[in-house]
Amino acid sequence: MSSFPRQKAAVPNQYDGWARIYDLFWRRYMNQTLPVAQQTAAVEPGERVLDLACGTGELLHRIARDTPAAELTGVDLAPAMVERARSKLAGEADIRIEQADAHGLPFDDDAFDAIVCANTFHYFTHPGAVLGEVHRVLRPTGRFVVLDWCRDYWTCRIMDALLQRVDPAYETCYTLEELRRKMRSASFEVQDAFRYRFDLVWGLMGAEARPIPCP
Repeated sequence: MSSFPRQKAAVPNQYDGWARIYDLFWRRYMNQTLPVAQQTAAVEPGERVLDLACGTGELLHRIARDTPAAELTGVDLAPAMVERARSKLAGEADIRIEQADAHGLPFDDDAFDAIVCANTFHYFTHPGAVLGEVHRVLRPTGRFVVLDWCRDYWTCRIMDALLQRVDPAYETCYTLEELRRKMRSASFEVQDAFRYRFDLVWGLMGAEARPIPCP
């Protein structure tokens, strides 16, 4: 039996159901958020990059298009999402997709130059454990980029309260300061952090952090 804390089963179960229509249903949202995550990550040729909870692989597809020499990996816990991502990226070189829980990543220490987590942090059952795994598999000179909903916006506070009551997969979204604190507690130094919103509903935040070496 694995010793790491696990993501609750409601998340992969829900997203297995979403997989076939996810790209179509969330197209506008992805077009407003994934370019921000990509720009913040600033992937360079030759870098090893992990997309944490990659879904259908859309962010990896965009990175591969703009930086074809990068070595890209995606992980997701939902089998149907993994299958969808593999199908979408089948013609791309140097991309692999694995089914894995972000709470216990199947990679060696210091494996990646950059790790990106877009639009998923609010689902993690044990975010501290996820951050610990990110720190472990990220190289000492690497960077971790998070883009997620931001509870500093009143619309997200309403969504947060509602989803905690009606969505068994959902955990919570955080304020920017709460995200900073979680990263500091997991031995990350936040280099940059920002908030932005689009339309009347969505308020998001982003952060780029570097690992602090463990003593």
